[in-house]
Amino acid sequence: MNRNRTQLFALIFCVVLTSMSFGCATKVLLVPHGTPVRLAEPVKARVFVPDAQGNVIESQNRVTIPAGWYALPK
Repeated sequence: MNRNRTQLFALIFCVVLTSMSFGCATKVLLVPHGTPVRLAEPVKARVFVPDAQGNVIESQNRVTIPAGWYALPK
């Protein structure tokens, strides 16, 4: 009886492991460094802005960058 339980446990484990591997159908796309990208969804981030003297500083608050905008390298 103990051997049957071990075999049943092994079968259940294999079925669960196999079903988990089929559930993740995602693709990974690597973008080369320095390549412009277009945002697929809105992003909240701090941005660099010029101050009154023309110096570039980091914004105090996060701003929402809308989907569809491009992010370009410096």
